[in-house]
Amino acid sequence: MSSEWAQKTKLTRLVMNAVGLLIFDENCNVIEASGVGKDRLADIVTISQNPVGNEGFGALEGSNLKAAVYQRDGKTVVVYTALNS
Repeated sequence: MSSEWAQKTKLTRLVMNAVGLLIFDENCNVIEASGVGKDRLADIVTISQNPVGNEGFGALEGSNLKAAVYQRDGKTVVVYTALNS
């Protein structure tokens, strides 16, 4: 799965120690998944139910991962990092 939008985003370059990426649209359709993002597709439901701030950013934390969330133009970008990084 790849898209021009995902390639232009390059958010993983801005997040040190990124271990995965998940991008989906407002209908929860996966646009791109890489690294641990491929194994975290079930997160889409949880992430889509948690609102981001006014700037479009949010964060979630699990037992071993942090998820930086960014929403723009009906797309949600999730960059995963290891919790201990």
